[in-house]
Amino acid sequence: MNFRTFVERLVRGRTLRRRLPNGVPLYVSPDAQLKYLKGHFDDDLVELANTHVSDGDTVWDIGANCGVFAFSCNRAARVVAVEADPFLGNLLRRSVDMNGANVAVLNCALSSSCGVASFTIAQRGRASNHLSEFTGSTQGGGERFRLTVPTLTLDTLLDAGEPPAMIKIDVEGAEVAVLRGGERVLRDARPILWIETTHRTHQDCRTVLEEHGYEMEQGIGENWLCRPRTR
Repeated sequence: MNFRTFVERLVRGRTLRRRLPNGVPLYVSPDAQLKYLKGHFDDDLVELANTHVSDGDTVWDIGANCGVFAFSCNRAARVVAVEADPFLGNLLRRSVDMNGANVAVLNCALSSSCGVASFTIAQRGRASNHLSEFTGSTQGGGERFRLTVPTLTLDTLLDAGEPPAMIKIDVEGAEVAVLRGGERVLRDARPILWIETTHRTHQDCRTVLEEHGYEMEQGIGENWLCRPRTR
């Protein structure tokens, strides 16, 4: 067992209190990403919230993890944080209770249809968790165990509240299914999207988005800022 694997196993289930650059406190777990041990966050998510979320916006965070993006959107009127992992969902709720943010937490996965599905908890960091029917990240290190989780669609969320101005999608291989479950969201609400793709899913994501009149601009790594063309 190498040192990194030893540390990853040592910190399983641990929670820490950290503070985002905007001053909002939240609970995180190095079981999700080891960088949280040192208080580091994904700078691109913090910058995304600062640059593309405006006062009064509704924001959806799909694959919220510990909520770095969700709680960085403190200018938004409402944030919906979708997270299938009950452990991470509990951290999100604890953070809401602590900081009073207007963040609604949904413990479910998103896909192309509503139902139930198998969900894999990654052997390494929980940031690599994924719906079992899709190939997850190689950084997941295999499977720790599986859960059965409910699945909803983007269009279901649209039926339940205000249309979003911004959606962040980080779903470890399920991004095409998520987009296909958002026909009305892409056609009618036309939010800005920040989506992480993989080499397996990128072209299909591009096809779906271009069919709905979106342009893709590469961000950091395999993250893409997708804007609707003006009609």
